[in-house]
Amino acid sequence: MQHVRPLVAIVGAHGATDLATSQWPQIYILCCFVPMPPRVVTGLFVASSMVHFAEDLGPNGSLALHSIAGLFWTVLGAQRGLEFMLAYLSGVHTPAHYIRCVRRRRWTALAVASIFTVVALVVFQNVSVAPIGHATQRLVIAHVWTDRTANHRSVF
Repeated sequence: MQHVRPLVAIVGAHGATDLATSQWPQIYILCCFVPMPPRVVTGLFVASSMVHFAEDLGPNGSLALHSIAGLFWTVLGAQRGLEFMLAYLSGVHTPAHYIRCVRRRRWTALAVASIFTVVALVVFQNVSVAPIGHATQRLVIAHVWTDRTANHRSVF
């Protein structure tokens, strides 16, 4: 994981923009604490990811991206599939997310994410594994739906 630590930190921190919305606590509580079977969590994770990346690439682009990631995962292994998605997340999605925040004038969201990015870069220096388990999947689901419901609204 050493070679991707900075990317994991940067990508993970972009979700901190959610903290500048009024609805994040309710959505995160719902997504993170309501009991769900693991298969349901993973299904919601994949569906949410497809919806979220459609903002960057359109529905067909999102479907193509997820198909390519699945192919990488199947042919080259889980690590390469995750690295492929991490490359997309760091090179396309996170910058596009921040550009949407600028267009929506979500200045506090950008400031919060900046602080979280610096902290994450420091913290992730000592992390050797970043599993994408059900807890992480639930956080991603919560981020996607917080971002979707926020639209142009922000607490600040």
